[in-house]
Amino acid sequence: MSRQEPPRANEDEEPTVWTVLPTYNERGNLATLVPALLALRPDLAVVVVDDGSPDGTGEAAARLARETRRVHLLQRGARLGYSSAVRQGLRYALDHGAALLLQADADWSHHPKYVPELLRLVESECEVAIGSRYVEGGGTRNWALSRRLLSRGANLLVRWALRLPTRDCTGGFRCYRRAVVEQSGLLDINTEGYAFLLATIQAIHRDGWRVREVPIVFVDRQFGSSKLSKWIILEAALVVSKLALRRFGVLGKRE
Repeated sequence: MSRQEPPRANEDEEPTVWTVLPTYNERGNLATLVPALLALRPDLAVVVVDDGSPDGTGEAAARLARETRRVHLLQRGARLGYSSAVRQGLRYALDHGAALLLQADADWSHHPKYVPELLRLVESECEVAIGSRYVEGGGTRNWALSRRLLSRGANLLVRWALRLPTRDCTGGFRCYRRAVVEQSGLLDINTEGYAFLLATIQAIHRDGWRVREVPIVFVDRQFGSSKLSKWIILEAALVVSKLALRRFGVLGKRE
């Protein structure tokens, strides 16, 4: 994969589109992914939130940040988790004037080629756009059958239990308008992994934001190892159960 140089012409323009990349051991991916994102438009910035990666991811991000003011690094000293990294990155972007906020994986599973359509939709037709594996034209590549069945089954269960129209509720490739993050309490959702993604999409639909899905092909990572664990899956199952019980009135609604 060849490295792309970000645009230089408008380097002094204040970024209004911010991409949050939570990282842990992603050094092999950042060198190509970040420049590819910056090349999309001159008002786009990237904030890397690194959980103290032992492979030098933080150092790689710091080098990129020295090359351009459109790359920012939040270096954390411990492995604090995916949702914590996303929330910290979103908060940082809001504090720096973001109008549109993207979240994506840092392993090339969420290809930058889909970003322009996500941004177009959020700029003109909706408040939230999701890169979706489960709408027509979407899919996965390099996944084992067991993982495909688990993901598809989980999404079907979530849609049924929570009565959600979104087809890909566990995808982490999303674009939000600023108001969504600020007004729907996304920064206050303190669950991990899939559970965080489920709870945020439930909050978005609860508050009536318009959501669109963009078909993407999710390609499994090229470098590094998966962060998915049985505990993340278990927490997601518990959150789905809790949200479903609240939805059907078995649990009291949260104030």
